[in-house]
Amino acid sequence: MKQIALIVLPAFLLSACGQVPLFDNLSDRPWLKSAPASSAETAETLPESDDIEVAALPAPDPDAPRPEPTASGFLGTTVASLGDATKEGFWLETPLVDAPGTGKVRYPATGREVKVDLIPRAGAVSAGSSLSLGAMRLLNVPLTGLAEVEVSLL
Repeated sequence: MKQIALIVLPAFLLSACGQVPLFDNLSDRPWLKSAPASSAETAETLPESDDIEVAALPAPDPDAPRPEPTASGFLGTTVASLGDATKEGFWLETPLVDAPGTGKVRYPATGREVKVDLIPRAGAVSAGSSLSLGAMRLLNVPLTGLAEVEVSLL
């Protein structure tokens, strides 16, 4: 009798699998649906209109002179993002300097300052900078955001 129950019970349980709602209708799951066909418009397909003017932005001049430090050593402000997190220390890669040196970075939102190594970065003076993970933590800058910081020489 036990042998019959061991054969009939699994067969009975498996016959009910078609009625389990979890497996019944998988097509209504949005993550299983295929992506809609892309209808990306290109410049050739966009309608032409004389009402719209598009202005070209001037290209940044990478050979523009770097700012001269003021009497207090202030170089300027730059937008900083998180730099290479595997590189230790307190540093700022910025186009505001021509040669490596020591400086100070101030985050006006918190008023905190940190002493950093200034590392020159190629590009226009208006290009952004990369700030070390340690410096961002001391300045209390959001790690995933962009922060406008003030840079000074020491």
